[in-house]
Amino acid sequence: MITYLLAMSSPTHGVPVDKYYSGWAGQSQTAINYRGGWSGSHDGDHYGNGHTYYGIKLDVGVGTGGPLFFTHYSYFGFDPHSLHDRYTSSYFDNNRNIALINRAYCIANPKHFPGYGPDAWGLTAADGPEGYVPHAPDANYDRGTLVLTGALASFPYTPEASMAALKHYYRDLGSQLWDIYGTRDAFDPGHNWVSPIYMGLNQAPIIVMVENYRTGLVWKEFMSNPEIGEMLKKFDQLTAAH
Repeated sequence: MITYLLAMSSPTHGVPVDKYYSGWAGQSQTAINYRGGWSGSHDGDHYGNGHTYYGIKLDVGVGTGGPLFFTHYSYFGFDPHSLHDRYTSSYFDNNRNIALINRAYCIANPKHFPGYGPDAWGLTAADGPEGYVPHAPDANYDRGTLVLTGALASFPYTPEASMAALKHYYRDLGSQLWDIYGTRDAFDPGHNWVSPIYMGLNQAPIIVMVENYRTGLVWKEFMSNPEIGEMLKKFDQLTAAH
């Protein structure tokens, strides 16, 4: 999403704001197939989802929400409180629901993997026993691997649940999951496997999103750019017109 938002914001080489609906949220067969490919489900393949999972309504998202990085990377700087479109009244609320569905899936644990629970959740793309996998709460990509950044980078959306996960990962499992460079990337209790790597790609979201939860600093600085405000005005007008 952030690629489209930045392209729409550029004062010199920008794209029209209606590209959001014809591109990012486009309805071409290619776009539909791409979204369906993430989860193997038709839920959300037309961008809007509208289904309820574990009692939680999902306005936008592939399948049951897909990997949690969908709620992180595009929103390091861009404050999701500021964005709504034809499909959802709040991307902050929608992202929170994706995180809550992810946690609820791990509590339900339909594949009965060891280690999952209320304080051990956060399926997202990471290292795993099979290599790099876009771990997600669905039949295709739930492989038994828990990813620390999934829960910890969700602090702005689920502060209590994320704090519970942090305490579990650090206090109970810290001897395995924490080392000289911080958090190990992921772990799979069923295979007695802990990632040998520290992945900056997954550590960075933890740092940035914890700060956004604490003070909103990165969100405030990014959103203060005048180009972003001008783009949002135009986008809101376009959305309201339809």
